[in-house]
Amino acid sequence: MDVDIIPSDMKRNQILQQLHKFGFTASQARLYLAGLTLGKVLMKHLAKEAGVSRGTAYYIMTELERRGFFSHKKTGKRTYYLAVSPQELLNMTLRREQLVRSILPNLKIIAKQ
Repeated sequence: MDVDIIPSDMKRNQILQQLHKFGFTASQARLYLAGLTLGKVLMKHLAKEAGVSRGTAYYIMTELERRGFFSHKKTGKRTYYLAVSPQELLNMTLRREQLVRSILPNLKIIAKQ
């Protein structure tokens, strides 16, 4: 059985569209997908794979790290970036759902429903 490790362009576009629905901008989705594809990587390679300039990639990365989608580690003078696993995306969503469920009764009172 022949399994494609790298998704076809059509599958890649579908994944990017789904990431957009999840809350990523188009550039953030491309950077995240590039991060998954490359693993622990320097920004130079990450930006190239995502098709964005390095300056733009650093700007986008600030938000992606703030939201918990990437982490970074300095090794000497170099900084390596790592995308969180797809499983962690699901875990993040489940934690958000639990949070909303915990405050839902109070929100309903405030909304005077």
